[in-house]
Amino acid sequence: MLDLIKNSSLKLREFEGTCVPRGPAIGNARPVVIRLPQGLLGIDLPKHQPMRNESAEELRIVKDVEALIGHAHSTNSMPSQSWEHAPIGNRKWAFYGPWFSGFMGQVNFHIEGLNLAKPNSKLNFLHPNGFENGVLGYLSAVWGHELHDEAQSTPYYQSPIDWKPIRILPVPAVQFDVRETVTSGARYRKVFFPVSHDKLIHIHFSYRQACAGSQEEKDQKIDPKPMQNLIDNIIRSIQLTPSPQLEAELAEIRKTCPNLSVSPECAPLKWPADVDKDGITILEYDKHRYAAPGR
Repeated sequence: MLDLIKNSSLKLREFEGTCVPRGPAIGNARPVVIRLPQGLLGIDLPKHQPMRNESAEELRIVKDVEALIGHAHSTNSMPSQSWEHAPIGNRKWAFYGPWFSGFMGQVNFHIEGLNLAKPNSKLNFLHPNGFENGVLGYLSAVWGHELHDEAQSTPYYQSPIDWKPIRILPVPAVQFDVRETVTSGARYRKVFFPVSHDKLIHIHFSYRQACAGSQEEKDQKIDPKPMQNLIDNIIRSIQLTPSPQLEAELAEIRKTCPNLSVSPECAPLKWPADVDKDGITILEYDKHRYAAPGR
């Protein structure tokens, strides 16, 4: 009860110094099981706790098998229309300062399945090479075309940043960040891993501090570590139990690639860029490539 009062959403004063906000405790997170066509995915998630008075509906994770039926992205978010996505669930977690200093930040969580809009029988996401090609192709298809300054060809985002292979899963897996190049609105962390030869799981986190200034100035006002720790703990909780069929496919790949390891590092991609209709081939940016007729 004392913690509820100490870190209340009610704001009655301004906080002096560096605020260390408090959000949901990972220790109180409940294991969530997502039933996939070729296995079980487990992840520990706190309950949905958005900012007070925010009308943010939760996309609840279903108890039945998640079929991962893909849907097209909007042409604004993905001009190439080369990938499809199948939303699985989302949640938000608000962070508050001590002793009635109010809202200090929020972490957003979203999980979805991904597949190529045009199937490619030669590409296998279970193999590390195919997996990395898929991840970088999707990343560029969604984020690579965004421009901060068209005249200077300044990309809005830079990624992958801080590429880290995830070694706790029985499939190739990686996490990395997406960074805004000029502005300092939100921070983004992504996790990818395959759950079949033609489908990926994409987990997207975004988090922000409720204050103004450069990122360095924001970090001085509101410590981002509690939000980052929540994200790290959720990532560490991920478990994947392959079905017998999926395990057999992985065993076949291990004959030539024993540990299924991805590259230990990956430099940021050269953006702005487009992606071909195949969803994999990264092309030089051309604003007219996927423009609507007459534009």
